[in-house]
This record gives sequence, structure tokens and C-alpha cells, in this order.
Amino acid sequence: MPELNESPVLLIIGTRPEGIKMAPVYHALKRAGIPTLICSTMQHSHLLTEVFELFDIVPDISLNIMRQGQDLFYLTQAVLQKTKEVFLSVHPSLVVVQGDTTSSMAASLAAFYLNIPVAHVEAGLRTDDVSLPFPEEMNRRVISMVSAYHFAPTPAAVANLLVHGVRREKIFCTGNTIVDALHTIKDKIQTKELKIRADIKEKILLAQEEGKDIGLLTMHRRESFNGPIADILQTIKKWISDHPETVWFYPFHPNPSVIDAVRSAGLFDIPNLYICEPINYKDLVYLLDKATYVLTDSGGIQEEAVSLGKPVLVLREKTERMEGVLVGLARIVGSNAQSILDGLEWASSYQKSLKGQLAHVYGDGHASEKIVAFIQAHYDELLQGAAEIPVAQQEDTVPKKKDTSVKKVCIVGLGYIGLPTAIVAAESGYEVIGYDIDEQRVAKINAGDPIIHEPEAYEKLQYVLGAGSFKATTEIEAADYFVIAVPTPITKDKKADVGFVYSAIDAICVVLQKGNTVIIESTIPVGCTQNVANYIAEKTGLQAGIDVFIAHCPERVLPGNIFYELVANDRIIGGIDQACLQPAQSFYDRFVNGHLYQTSAHSAEMVKLIENSSRDVQLAFAHQVGSMATSIGLNPYEVISLANKHPRVNILRPTCGVGGHCIAVDPWFLVESFPKQTELLKAARVVNDNKPKETVSRIKKVVHEWQQNNNGRCAVQLLGVSYKPNVEDVRESPALEVARTIIEDQSIQTIVTDPHVDPALLSEYFEDSVMNFAEGFSKADIVIFLVAHDRFKLIDRKLLSGKIVLDFCGMLHGSKGATEQEEIFWPARSMMDFFVANQQQDDIEVS
Repeated sequence: MPELNESPVLLIIGTRPEGIKMAPVYHALKRAGIPTLICSTMQHSHLLTEVFELFDIVPDISLNIMRQGQDLFYLTQAVLQKTKEVFLSVHPSLVVVQGDTTSSMAASLAAFYLNIPVAHVEAGLRTDDVSLPFPEEMNRRVISMVSAYHFAPTPAAVANLLVHGVRREKIFCTGNTIVDALHTIKDKIQTKELKIRADIKEKILLAQEEGKDIGLLTMHRRESFNGPIADILQTIKKWISDHPETVWFYPFHPNPSVIDAVRSAGLFDIPNLYICEPINYKDLVYLLDKATYVLTDSGGIQEEAVSLGKPVLVLREKTERMEGVLVGLARIVGSNAQSILDGLEWASSYQKSLKGQLAHVYGDGHASEKIVAFIQAHYDELLQGAAEIPVAQQEDTVPKKKDTSVKKVCIVGLGYIGLPTAIVAAESGYEVIGYDIDEQRVAKINAGDPIIHEPEAYEKLQYVLGAGSFKATTEIEAADYFVIAVPTPITKDKKADVGFVYSAIDAICVVLQKGNTVIIESTIPVGCTQNVANYIAEKTGLQAGIDVFIAHCPERVLPGNIFYELVANDRIIGGIDQACLQPAQSFYDRFVNGHLYQTSAHSAEMVKLIENSSRDVQLAFAHQVGSMATSIGLNPYEVISLANKHPRVNILRPTCGVGGHCIAVDPWFLVESFPKQTELLKAARVVNDNKPKETVSRIKKVVHEWQQNNNGRCAVQLLGVSYKPNVEDVRESPALEVARTIIEDQSIQTIVTDPHVDPALLSEYFEDSVMNFAEGFSKADIVIFLVAHDRFKLIDRKLLSGKIVLDFCGMLHGSKGATEQEEIFWPARSMMDFFVANQQQDDIEVS
């Protein structure tokens, strides 16, 4: 945490809109010489990072709460807990929040609990319907209730606050800081200080030269996702198709519901519609400034468009920004088809002479200066109040009486399996300690940071820590149950490395007692549990089935759904002998709702290994089908799709290889245990291990052909490096292996794009070769699909015009709208080593 001599003003920023609207306030505070810190919750980390860079801001504190699959429960708890810790550390004189996000609401509540005054920027917006927008209407009401100062953007917002019982002397009408930010960025664009995306600028300039109207469409609200978005898109599709004299831009929201709706709507065939990934703020301002009219469900874009004098159709049933509607520059059309069509007729004929007269509805561009003038005038008063804020909360020092009837569990290894298992066990009533040799990991977990990116991990960890039912430690302790959950990688010669398992056993042998139960959840070779039992007997003299009870109970969970599957899935209980079964089953009885099947340790070990190995064999067959089909110029995805029409055939889809920490590893454990009976498994592993090499070979062949026909260095854009679609995990990823091999070839300009993988990790692997979609497409000669992320399905095919496209994951097969006829031509191998997909664009070559 930064150290300051005075209690600072602390700004809370969690999302892109907050960053945009708080940037002018931050710079105004700095100009005024007021000690100021920014605490970024990073609720939307990727989008917010771009805003900070644009406005030249470096957060002083980053909470980094963003998690895959995060929901409102997680966000509220995470922000509430972590901002509490920040406030107790830096002792702010004032906490400033903006708008109506969950970050703002939870941070305001934390400040309120600590008696720290809260200032609310953009206060007083209301729809008077607590469910619309959801959850923002509730958030802003909570913030109003706990705020000491209310900076209202308009007289209407002032009136709303008064109606809701806020005292007049606590309300200050300042204008909206979005207007400050908007003018700042617009001025920098006009002076060419900021560079606009080339593809957007080219299309805008062409539209202007041809005298065409320019439409901008955005939709991102939750209430639009389930139902309304499909109706809206169909209506807008009809208008765009009927009005070729217009050019449209649609930066889509990456929510899966939006992706499905866009694909189902069949928008890709419309020549005057440009669909693209979310764009950064400077490009959005440029589009807004050049647009003829705007259709949006965004509150911020309503303000920005109106401030630029653009007619706006509000794709919501209600809006808290009625000022634009009242002055006649915005219309609420919701999702009703006729209302939208009527609105488009109105917007396209709107009198341009009136637009400029109405552009100051939301402020004059000096809102941040007015806010800071108030803070400066009251700063001494705020400092005085800060001195009275308690620096810590007193804990109950009376020792709690220990419940000796509660069984104690020691989980050894606090990784992707160990920590969730520890948390679930603690939730079920066990007293749990988590043992790990990584001091930094243990410290973070005890501080409430689960480290792993798993839905519900943060809030569940907070609960068991707060309840005192779980703690992490680097010191092994005695327990009733010991659960081993450490990794078992393979060595370079494809042997199971069980060193971590035996290190864990060494640790527990120091405290192992008669009557204890030892459960191995780690994936291990067949026979390993018996070997461990013999090892324990040699070290301690404790015999399995007599003195201690030893079993193998493998985990069977899917990352992203671990907490549900730990409870719901069936489990295999594999005992060393009959006496070991019941003690092991008793441990799981308390929290597993699935069936518990008892068997021998050897059977349990084998069951786990063949589950993943069967999948590996199926993938190897799919990969060989792919190789065979490609060798004669056939589309493997079409071949497999047609074969799967048979009622008893289900061939998997070939990719660039097999990844992850299980399927690509576990078959080798069986090969090690059964060298004479695993010829098929060995062959499958060879096929799958060679697939990335085969992929690289095909890429380099196509690059070589390009180089023979063109001058210069070939630019290759690789789409996706995670080990499977829609995840951030790159462990054992074949796509990552392909990318790291290609980038070593200095004759190729490699471009890497993956919207799911942490940008910092991508940069660590590929440095300056990491680019977003648009930047990559503008440079690439060859575009290569390696991972079938859902977001890739919405790549506008027009962007691929004139490029060679290689598809190693089936992204382009069957991705056309249901109403369209897909025409694919497969030239003979003698003509080319890759196939051509002519989907009404003859200049796109697809392999």
C-alpha cells in the first residue's frame, strides 16, 4: 500500500465506464494538489486497463478481483472485503465512487461501515423501478443512502435525490464528467494525438465520400440478453438490408448470449454492416462523432451521443437519463419492432440544424472542476473527520471452546483440487487445515485470496476463513483424515513422477497416528496406493487396515464447475483392503451427494486413468480422420459431420492436438503400469503428441507457398493459445506449443490473439507479437484458427477477404446462418494442400 502523510481522497474504479468518468476527476484533484489515490477493483480488468492507458493513469492499488464466471454474489463480497482492508490501511479522508456499479455500491458500503464519508459522482439517476436496470437501480439507491455528498449531473437528478429524501445542502449539480472525458478524447483525435483504428477509419471515410448515413449499434445490458436482443437484431437486420445507402457498425458484447444471438440472426451476409470485437474508448468516440444516429442500451453512450448532438434510439423499456428524451434528441424504443423502425425513420430525417443546440444537456465539460472545487473547499473538514475514523475493529479476544466432536482434516496441497476440497470439507462441518510448502501461497490464502480462478472460490474461502473452520499453514498438524491432493506430472521419458506424493507422505508421517485415515486423490499409476501403504509401514510401523486406513479416491471434476462437481458427482472409494473402505467413505459421506462406489485401490486407480485415456483414444481417431481427409483435399469436419449422421457414430472434432493436465498425461501412467497391454494407448499418444508438429508443418508449407508468390515477410495471425475453448488455462496446450514453435521462425511475422488468456501471460510468452483482433487482421496475410473460442465465431468474414485462412479447430465449418446455403469446394491435392471455402466470398482461402 502507498504511504502518505495525509489522509488521501480515495477514488474507487472498477469498470470501463467508471474509469472514463473518473479520469477527469482524478486529474483535476492532482492539479489542485490534493493527495489522491486510485483503488481499482479491476471488476472488468482488460477493458479498464485500456482506459487507464488512454487517460495516462496508473492505479495506486489494484484489487484484481476479476474471475472467470464471476457473478454479483462474488463481486459484492470481494469488493466489500478488499476495500475494507484498503480503507483500514490508507485511512482515506473521503471515498469517491461513480455511478451504479457493484464495485461502487460495495465500496460505499465498506466506507459507511467504517464511518468514512462517501462522495457520489453521477448521483440521482433513477428509473423508479428497482429491477430496471438490474442491478444498477438498486446499487445507486444504496449508494445514495450512505453518501455524505451527492454530485448530481443534471437538475432532474437533483430533483430525484430530493424526492428520495436527500437533504438539499448535500446535493451539488455539477454536470456529468462523461462530457469532460468526451471532449478531451475528441480534441486529441482532432489534433491527431490519438490514432484511430485503420479499418474503422477507412470505412468511415468511404461512407462519407459516398454520402451515406452512418449507424452505430451497441447492446450490453443483462436485460437485453434473454429474448429482446434476438428481436432487436432481426428488426435492425431488416432495416439495414432495406437501406443499402447506410453503413452500420456493431461492436458486439462478448457475452455468450450475445454471441449466440448474433450468429442466429445471420448478420454476416449484410455488406453494409461491420461487426467487430469490443472497441476501445477512443475508437468509440470517433464512431460516435461520425455517426448519423445511434442505437444503444448503454446509459453512458446515451449521454455521449446526445452530448455530440446525435439522435439516439434507446433499446430499453426505461431509462434513467430522460434529459435526452425530454429535449427531443433521444427516443425510448425498447425491443418493439415497429417502435424501432419508426425511430429509425425519425433519426434518419432528424434536423441537423437542431443537433448542436441540444448538445449541452449533460454538462458543459467542466463537471470535474466543480467537484474538485467542493472537495478543496471542505478538505480541512474532511481531514479532521479522518482523524476520528477507527483504524481497526476490535476482535473478540475470548478464546472459543473447541468442539472435540468435530473431525479434523488435513488437505495436503492447496492447488486446483486441494483448495476447493478443503473449502467444501470445511463447509460441511469438518475442522480443516490446508498444508502447503509454498509460503506465499499459504499467506495469500489466509488473506482471502484463493489464487485459483474458479467460480465461487473467493466467496467460499471468505466464508470458511471467517467461520474459523479452515486455515492454511506451512506446518503439518495432526488430524483424523489426511487427503493428498498434489500434482503428478510426467517425466521427459513419459513416466509418472510421484515424487510430490511421497513428499506429502513424508510430511504426514511425522504426525500420523493410530486410527488415522490417509486418502490419495492425486492421479497415480496402478499399484501406487499399495506402494504408499508399504512405505508408511516402513517409516512408522503403522499397518494399513489395522493401525491406519489407506484409500485412493480420485477426483473427477471439471475446471470452472469444481465446487458443484465435488458435491454432485459420484465418487470411487478404493481401499487397500475391506477395513479401509468405510473410514474413507465416512469422510465423503458428509459432503458428497453423488453415489459412493466401493472397490479396491487398484480398481480405483485404473478407473481414473481409463476415463481420460478413453477420451485420448477417441481424439486420436478424430485426428487421424482429419489427417487422412486433408491429405486428399477433403474437409475433415464435413466428413466427420456426415459420418455422425449414423445413429451409432459419434466421432469427435479434430483440433491441433490434445491439451490440459489430465488427458494428455494420464495414458502414460497406464503405459507404465501395463507396457505389454497398451499398444493402442501408446499409438494414440503418439498421434496426439504429433498433432501440433503436423500443424506446424502445414502452416510452414502454406507460408512457404505464400513466400514464393509474394515479396516480404509473411504475417501469420494465430487465433487462440489456451488448451481448450473459452478458458484461460494454457497448461499442456497444443495451441501454445504451435504458437511458440512458429514464433521461433524469424522468416514469419507471428501475431498472437487470445481474448481469454491473461494479457500479461501472453506478453510473457510472446512479447510484442500479442495483438487484438483488428490490429492482427490489418497486418496478417494468413489467419489461423487454433482454438474454437465462441468469440471467434463472430469474426466478420469480410475481415478475412484476400487472406489465406487455415482452420485447425473446425471454426468455419457449419458456422453460417441456418437460412444460408454453404457451398464448399475441395480442390485436388495436386492443386493445393489446403481447401477453399467459398462462402459467397471467392477471395477467402480456407484450410
